[in-house]
Amino acid sequence: MTDSAKHVLISTQTFPPMSTGSSLILYSLLRHLPPKEMIAVCAICDPPLFEAPSLGIEQSRVLCGGSYTWTLRCMRRLPRLFAHLARRRIIALARRHHVRRIYAHFPNAPFLIAAWQAAERLDLPLTVYFDILWEESYPLEASLARKYEKRILQRADRRFAITEFAVGYLEKKHGLKVDLLPHVIDVAEMPCEFQPLSNGSAAAIHFCGGIYPKMNQDSVVRLAAAAKRAKVRPALDLCTAGIPAELRDQGLTCRYLRRDELRAAQRRSTILYLPQAFQSDRPVMIRHNFPTKTMEYLCSGRPILVHSPPDSYLTWLAKREGFALVVDQPDVGELAAAIDRLVEDRSLQEELVAKALAFVRTRDSKPWALKFWESLHG
Repeated sequence: MTDSAKHVLISTQTFPPMSTGSSLILYSLLRHLPPKEMIAVCAICDPPLFEAPSLGIEQSRVLCGGSYTWTLRCMRRLPRLFAHLARRRIIALARRHHVRRIYAHFPNAPFLIAAWQAAERLDLPLTVYFDILWEESYPLEASLARKYEKRILQRADRRFAITEFAVGYLEKKHGLKVDLLPHVIDVAEMPCEFQPLSNGSAAAIHFCGGIYPKMNQDSVVRLAAAAKRAKVRPALDLCTAGIPAELRDQGLTCRYLRRDELRAAQRRSTILYLPQAFQSDRPVMIRHNFPTKTMEYLCSGRPILVHSPPDSYLTWLAKREGFALVVDQPDVGELAAAIDRLVEDRSLQEELVAKALAFVRTRDSKPWALKFWESLHG
């Protein structure tokens, strides 16, 4: 045992300061916890330029050939082999640092399987967290999920999921207790009220995040059509790594912004757009998913337009909390009418923002993080 014993070992593919969805979820929780009492086994933790500093938690990377590219290929094509490599690293570090619990953060099958196998080998308690469903979200991993998911959840003594829908789904699927651990955020820099735009500002709709065929692409394409039909004719600000050909063919472009620039752009936008796919071969995943950009949008002080299927968690939550105008049908005309209404109705904007800020306060990261830490020591 070392002098600086680590009590919790975290197993996850990406780790802060990476800016992926899972890393942001982890950052919001772990930033309030004692870094010297944790150690992370991960694959990718280097940030893109200008991102946030690390949490100060010791990290051990599992890489194939010292290359991120080969590591990602190995995880995709040879997940059992990569799980074996990760398991060996977890076991070695757990023994060296007197780890008393292993925490596995999904999504990543090899790191989840490795954490479970290491917990079995070392007879350690295991906590698992699903920030997205496994079998229902990753068809190429369905056989792995069918073989391991129930066994892993049965072995774990604490189980968490990101939404109430996912909690209920996993409990019914496996007959096991699952607790809610939602996406949380630091509210310290959140505006206290609606942030009005300067008079004469041209209407602009902001979208941030990846555009994926299975996740949101049809709804982003629909936005482009609705913007042309809307009376206010808003500009589209697409902050993403790339856009599909059918949007490029319309002359639309995208841009990449640093995190501070991104937040500033959101606070200057007329509408923040939050879409999910209506046309997807993963409807169960869409139904239970929670886009990680949601919390960032909610803190912007600007009104949100949600475009998501009627049975989705995002639609349910937005309607329940009243933090967004919701269009839950794949109808360009209805979406265009919602854009016009949201641009022109100042009282509606203020109402949505007030409810958004009230909801965010219920997802303050510090109290949720402390509850999470208590569970890891239970």
